[in-house]
Amino acid sequence: MYTVIQYYYTPPSYNQSVASAVDKETSIGVNIGTDLSDMPSPTQVVAILKAQQIRHVRLFDADRAMLLALANTGISIIVSVPNDQLLGIGQSNATAANWVSRNILSHVPATKITAIEIESEVLTTLPNAAPILVSAMQFIHSALVAANLASQIKVSLHIPLLSS
Repeated sequence: MYTVIQYYYTPPSYNQSVASAVDKETSIGVNIGTDLSDMPSPTQVVAILKAQQIRHVRLFDADRAMLLALANTGISIIVSVPNDQLLGIGQSNATAANWVSRNILSHVPATKITAIEIESEVLTTLPNAAPILVSAMQFIHSALVAANLASQIKVSLHIPLLSS
């Protein structure tokens, strides 16, 4: 069960220097992936989060059941756009708007989604896809603007730091 949850730490200096969607305080949260065979149910995961007083999570995808379970909990959520959907979203404003409508707007305001994260791992398999990532961010932001949620839900790009 604990392999599902990875803890992360956001230092205060990061929050103060970056226009982020998380609260302007030190925070500890968890990364949650739902693509596991022995994953606890979403309600069990939320019970664990509440028991541990976790107030911030990052979902590796917009899992509908997990987003519904997180509704009305006050837990801040960053939703990641799955890599396999990035190319389509980055090539079409309509596709991005549809993704936002289906995966974000259908859960707000009951679910406290504070950011949508674009994953950059697609660059490991498609090194020339950087312009697509920028377009995906712009198209998703446009959909949030159209829904009057751009000040409430931020768009960010996850760039993992690699060591040599």
